[in-house]
Amino acid sequence: MKLSIVYRLVWMLTITLFNTVTWQIQASQRRTAYAYRTETPILVDGKLNEPAWLEGKPVSDFVQQSPNEGDPASEQTVVRVLFDAEKLYVGFECFDSQPDQIVANEMKRDGMLWQNDNVYLLIDPYGDKRSGFFFRTNALGAQADSAVTDGGHRVNGSWDCVWQTAGRRHDQGWTVEMAIPFDQLRFREADSMLWGINFGRNIMRTNESTQWMVVPQNESWPGTYRPIYAGQLVGLEGIPSPAHLSFKPYTIGGLTDSSAQEKPLLLNAGLDAKYGIGPNLTLDLTANTDFAQVEADREEVNLTRFDLYFPEKREFFLEGSGRFAFGADGGEMAPPVDLFYSRRIGLYQGNKVPILGGGKMTGKVGAYSLGLLNLTTANTEFPSEASTNDNRSDNNQPDSSVPRTNFSVLRVQRDILSQSNLGLILTNRQSGGSDYQRNGGLDLALRLHDRWRIKALLAGSLEGQQSKSDLAWYLEHHWANDWLRWTTSFLDIGPDFTSDLGFVPRRDIRALGSDISLTWRPNRYQVRSLDAKWHQGYLLNHQNQGLGAEAQIGMGLNLDSGDGAGIDFSLSEDVVEESFSVGEIEIPANTYQMQTFSLKTMSAGRRPLAVGADINFGDYYQGRAVGFGLDSKWRMSHQLSLDLRYNRNQIRVDNQQFEANVVGARLNFSLNTRFFMKLYTQWNDARQYANLNFLLRYIYRPGSDFYLVYDQQMKPTDSWQTEGWTLLAKLTYYISL
Repeated sequence: MKLSIVYRLVWMLTITLFNTVTWQIQASQRRTAYAYRTETPILVDGKLNEPAWLEGKPVSDFVQQSPNEGDPASEQTVVRVLFDAEKLYVGFECFDSQPDQIVANEMKRDGMLWQNDNVYLLIDPYGDKRSGFFFRTNALGAQADSAVTDGGHRVNGSWDCVWQTAGRRHDQGWTVEMAIPFDQLRFREADSMLWGINFGRNIMRTNESTQWMVVPQNESWPGTYRPIYAGQLVGLEGIPSPAHLSFKPYTIGGLTDSSAQEKPLLLNAGLDAKYGIGPNLTLDLTANTDFAQVEADREEVNLTRFDLYFPEKREFFLEGSGRFAFGADGGEMAPPVDLFYSRRIGLYQGNKVPILGGGKMTGKVGAYSLGLLNLTTANTEFPSEASTNDNRSDNNQPDSSVPRTNFSVLRVQRDILSQSNLGLILTNRQSGGSDYQRNGGLDLALRLHDRWRIKALLAGSLEGQQSKSDLAWYLEHHWANDWLRWTTSFLDIGPDFTSDLGFVPRRDIRALGSDISLTWRPNRYQVRSLDAKWHQGYLLNHQNQGLGAEAQIGMGLNLDSGDGAGIDFSLSEDVVEESFSVGEIEIPANTYQMQTFSLKTMSAGRRPLAVGADINFGDYYQGRAVGFGLDSKWRMSHQLSLDLRYNRNQIRVDNQQFEANVVGARLNFSLNTRFFMKLYTQWNDARQYANLNFLLRYIYRPGSDFYLVYDQQMKPTDSWQTEGWTLLAKLTYYISL
């Protein structure tokens, strides 16, 4: 018996070692693209008619990722790469046998370009397969860009690069040009550089994804962001150190009638500056920071007793945010945990707290990735009626007064092995001598094999006024191949663990979860894939008393057309230790067994009218609940589109009933790729709140913007009563030295 166990262990180790060596051999077989230096100017107009484009060595032979992995692309794509002293130029020539079927109906910056025929570029300037920059465009020349960190597992889609694009359709397909300034990138300066690079193209009418360096089908679209699948770019020589100093001053003027503002006339000014400490480190400074153009949070109805997680939208915090990431996904049974949640800075109960100034430094030095942030917010008092957010995720204060506070974060990661890293984080929130809260932590991301990842973290907390401290830790393994994905995780958060700069909605828990999903790709009968998944989770406290458990099974269907549907069924137990309320319904402390069922369907996003709907029903503690959601996007033309969202939740407990309806509508108009208008309105009857927001954005030169903003809050009680309004004009001007 013992020999049998030893034999199995040796056999498993041999197979794992063989797979690892095979993967490393395959990863080393990288294609090579060549960059050609041009001395003549390139006009970015989408025509590819300059003589230099003919001198550049073509890249072609794209390979399908989907539907038939490894097969040649159904349509030819040719790419050429040029450069001069200031910019990298990439030209795509996309041949199409049915040019009248090209989908091109998105012009908005950072819009849903993946729902159009599009091409994309992934570059890894460090050449270490750990980070990079991702650029996407369509036949209209619309722009979308992202910063990639953590080997492509963290993608910051709100990072904005100052670059140029232009597209042109013709009777044989379409062409597009990109021009990316070197001063927008970070790289190791050398006489001759070796970058990682990959090119991709999506053809919407056949739902076909292709790349130059193929990305495995089991990686799906997230794999296109992974530098591990990049080829190599050679020929970049003699690039001088680019300009490393830029300024972006802003001015604001407007009028307001809001309870949060004492004066009706608004005048303000501020400055953002960027200084390159060499080509690898960037220092960002800000003074009197303003985010007037940022759209309001999406309205949600919280049916739980815990805070909701709202995404960051402010530009200063989004740029380089991947360098500060430190956290864990708690799974289905526990909320996500972050030790740095940037919405803790400059926001209080959904209202703005002035940021006096500060800075951050991000980048890479040798094998070390660095993130350092320090900001100070002003002493601020709010009227009692100023709060409009009942979800509490931005609120750490018991009253409506926020003292002057300093926030500091230090994040360091050390590259180890070929695709692994070890990290450290320190955070501090300080409002006075003893009024502070601090966190420190270590994390490890271990990737011994491309299919197998292990993640671990250990964090501690220290609270000054109450002299409390505690620990939290997390361990996860993830395995994936072409048909199987398996994840197991354990999260432990101590009873006294706190994080004023993080997001920790629940303490005193031990959460164990396991997820398995299977994928079958028949590629017949118009079926692209069939998915089945299983989730099992358990929740305990630190006395090892059960707090809950859940078992969930689901199935999904994806068609060649891009349409799909899914179905889920779950059994759960939830121990409510303290009563809570949803509307006027009180959920008493007790142990509840629940069964829920959900169904969702969606149409392909490439269609002029794309619709997604979901319905769920079942037990809600001692009552019943029904929920319905509808999301749609109607592209009336490539310039005009309408987004509609409707969510309804109805809960019945004994003789009580709670109903909540959330309606959202967004009308988008794009005159061209530099001029956008948006009218956005939301209504949430659960808290009798409505909002109207109008935004006009004109990019009058690369990196420089003019905004016109109108925002109005209303209370739709017996009549639509205006609670406050603001009209603002904001001008920014980008200066690069």
